[in-house]
Amino acid sequence: MIDTIFTTLGTQLRSVRKRRGITQPDLGTRTGRDRARISELERDLINNRLGRDRLTLFAEICDALDLVPVLVPRSRVNEVRQLIDEQTLESRHSRQVTTAFDELFVDLGEDDEEER
Repeated sequence: MIDTIFTTLGTQLRSVRKRRGITQPDLGTRTGRDRARISELERDLINNRLGRDRLTLFAEICDALDLVPVLVPRSRVNEVRQLIDEQTLESRHSRQVTTAFDELFVDLGEDDEEER
């Protein structure tokens, strides 16, 4: 099975629910939904069964932009945002190499040869 945004979200949702000791009926009660609907959502996401709704559009946009949404505990959101901001800042200041050729080979123009 190919990993998609759907399978990632489904796997993460199920994993978090189980780690916290929450059953599907418990989650159904918390959300006001039937346990069967919770089970269906997890199963459909994990098995990449698509429906036409906002979640589908969101996932398709993420795939098109090569983004991976990640579920983060609310208590750690600021920490994760800070890490992302730091990485973005570092990448802006890093030297850009346009090709592998440019990285591997140095141009020894006339100026460089005269200095030797």
